[in-house]
Amino acid sequence: MRSVSELKEILNRMVNEHYNAPEIVLFNSFPMTVERGKIWAVHRVHFTENRRSCWAAVQSSCPIEVKRLIWEHEKDELIADPRFGGDHQSAELLKAAKLTGLKPEEIYQAELVPGCKAAFYAWLHLARDSSWLKAFSASAILERANNNAIIKGGGSAVRDYRRYTDEIKKLVAEISGHDVHNVADEDHSDAMETAFDRCARTEEAQRQVLEGARDSLDFDRAFRGALAVFLERMRGD
Repeated sequence: MRSVSELKEILNRMVNEHYNAPEIVLFNSFPMTVERGKIWAVHRVHFTENRRSCWAAVQSSCPIEVKRLIWEHEKDELIADPRFGGDHQSAELLKAAKLTGLKPEEIYQAELVPGCKAAFYAWLHLARDSSWLKAFSASAILERANNNAIIKGGGSAVRDYRRYTDEIKKLVAEISGHDVHNVADEDHSDAMETAFDRCARTEEAQRQVLEGARDSLDFDRAFRGALAVFLERMRGD
């Protein structure tokens, strides 16, 4: 059986290879104009809301010490991140409102790209109907995929920002905490390592960790791939 350190190295390779997947390459292949940014921002709100629901599902079934880890993570997301004083979910909502001119309730009721909607349901199913460790790994791998200390070339938040046009950068810069995920997920990802150190010490546990991570990254490919096809067609915008 491999060590926990070896398991983490496999996870690190997985998230780096994820950025070479065709759906992710396509998603990162075009500039994020304001018109594209409006669609992306709305889907980001729904994506982050889905993350909150998935982490809550994991928290309901995991051991008490892991519940504490998740709660510390979710305080940044839903109550207040000391890096900027607000919470991440509200920052995403404000960004979407700024770009689209929509009210919060309109953003939450917006029609989504069907493939994205399917990915959200798939993540929820994984979080609610898997073993707690598989479900935990499925959510934790997305934090790892945004960890700039692990991902060569930077995580998804950094890559997204690089693609923004000057116009969209100017608009989102007015939102407090708009760029916090560029660094926050390094801390979030590192904090989750404790759960693997404690609980991923058997062959079966490691199988669940890797299975959850692979499934979740597949769902991310589906999410970003479906959105990429929709956005890439907006060539004239």
